[in-house]
Amino acid sequence: MNQSLDFLTILRRHFPVFIAAFFLALFSLAVCQILLLEVYPPSLDDYGIYMMLGSCGISLYLCGANLLVIRGRPWAVWLVVAAMVVCMLVVLVHWGRRAPDVMYSIGLLLPLAALLTLNSKRYRAMLAAMVEVRGQRAAWRKRFK
Repeated sequence: MNQSLDFLTILRRHFPVFIAAFFLALFSLAVCQILLLEVYPPSLDDYGIYMMLGSCGISLYLCGANLLVIRGRPWAVWLVVAAMVVCMLVVLVHWGRRAPDVMYSIGLLLPLAALLTLNSKRYRAMLAAMVEVRGQRAAWRKRFK
């Protein structure tokens, strides 16, 4: 096993950029959900249900996509990118309807910041390290099976 790829080294080097991208994506999806609930308001009795179900769906989607990234599947980044593109499209299509312009600006800046973080050198290095660790896990399983 490569000494530079032990767990603590990977965690120390790549965790900050990974968690930054995760939280930026989570916050941008949450702002997008709030904007959608502001533009298309449900009844007051159903507002909490829509907010809870939307938050659970967003969390499950992002956790699943990022779990695949951690497991060494670099194509899973495109799941997060697709969510950020959907957020930007929702914000741009609904710009200026019912919510304050600050919410629309935040709803546009957060996905752009998430995409910038996903395209950074450190995030790409993390993806390469995760793919290499996945290869090492597969080789270890094959050797000891």
